[in-house]
Amino acid sequence: MTHPLTPGTTVYLLEKDGELLGRMPLREVEMFAIHCDFEPTPAFEPYRALFDEDAAATDRLAEDDSPELMEQAETVLDCILALNLLIRREGGGVHRQAMIGIEGNQASFRPINIQEEPQ
Repeated sequence: MTHPLTPGTTVYLLEKDGELLGRMPLREVEMFAIHCDFEPTPAFEPYRALFDEDAAATDRLAEDDSPELMEQAETVLDCILALNLLIRREGGGVHRQAMIGIEGNQASFRPINIQEEPQ
């Protein structure tokens, strides 16, 4: 079976409480992650600092996996998950729970429940 997600044509929408935070045109699909470009709307700005903090924590953990840094990274991740963001594919399925990282003009996410969006 071919995968229906096509780089260049598949677009995900990042939403919070029905408000569009950004468009995410698909770049690449891996086994555990979906990589996209990220095109924020002005509504994303209040959340940018949180995602910048998450990206910085991820970078620090690559160099130092101390329990303190791990705890800080988990706290930031919990804050992102608490936003209850919704990732919706244009013309298709929805991910109500996903781990998402946004760094600059790129986003990656991993659905927590892969059964939400039909493959």
